[in-house]
Amino acid sequence: MRRWRTWIGVAVSIVAIYWAARGVEWDAFRESLARADWLLLGVAFLLAPVVNVGIRAVRWRILLSPVASPSLGACASATAIGLMANNVLPARVGEFVRAWALGRRGGVPTATAFGGLFVERMFDGFALVAILLVLTWTLALPAWVDTTIRIAFLVFTGFLAFQVLLAARPAALAAFARRITRRLAGGRFEEPVERALVTFADGFQLLRSPVLVLVSFALGIVQWAAIAVTFWIGLAAFGLVAQAGWPGAFFTACVTAFGVSIPSSPGFVGTFQAFVVESLGVFGVDRTAAFGFAVGFHAASYIPVTALGLALFAREGWTWRDLQRSEATVEHELEEEFEEKLQP
Repeated sequence: MRRWRTWIGVAVSIVAIYWAARGVEWDAFRESLARADWLLLGVAFLLAPVVNVGIRAVRWRILLSPVASPSLGACASATAIGLMANNVLPARVGEFVRAWALGRRGGVPTATAFGGLFVERMFDGFALVAILLVLTWTLALPAWVDTTIRIAFLVFTGFLAFQVLLAARPAALAAFARRITRRLAGGRFEEPVERALVTFADGFQLLRSPVLVLVSFALGIVQWAAIAVTFWIGLAAFGLVAQAGWPGAFFTACVTAFGVSIPSSPGFVGTFQAFVVESLGVFGVDRTAAFGFAVGFHAASYIPVTALGLALFAREGWTWRDLQRSEATVEHELEEEFEEKLQP
């Protein structure tokens, strides 16, 4: 399955990079890179680990606080190593690596760490929807933006309702799931469904605290606002602020965040460029200038986060084989934790 996911991701990246590069004037593209303000790109380079690792680590620690107390350093290290894994390894194993790394560095049960990541992604979704919704109130945006907001809001609301119910009534939800699987599939998927519900329940405990929910949502807004700031700095480096400005920075950051969730090659190569080019096109930025920004800014964001993750990975003394096996290791640990929870 992982091999198929890898090849699907590569195919998606090839199609996306072709789409992004359509109509690009290559001489002008090289000129845009040569004329870029590398001092400003250096600022974005330095901010990338702070925004993508530091704030995310603080959020993850808060999300886990009702059931676990990992150090902020452990959360930051696991986050950096996980983001690095997404940047260099196929099949988007970074989320497995984050849970795996925190279990070893911070002593957090794998299921709890994984549940916290599910909640984090849900708050990311709501934060992105909120930012895009505000933009639709102030800008004339294409109709597809409104459609995207509505679909995303419904999807993440469904996730929220499911997670709240699982946090509040895990036994009742597991019993309901058993009845459904028996009726629809003759009980064939009863055990894996129950295993998933029972093992991830601890990671959703934050949702029982309205205060922590509000704090987590607010931190999600802060996270994506900070990322939008780095986009604005990148736009300034390529001389595109006059066309796109702050609205373009926020819009591009949000749309690209949704876009790179599509399976692709390591580091979101192709999908990042395609969604950046299409987003900036809404603000009248021509494809060559947008593609130059997408390539330069992507490099300025990719390199420091990957380098930090590699440095922390080397400090831990783990091997590449450990990372490559992290998905299977996490699945095995989840099964063990499920069996332990069934013990009287």
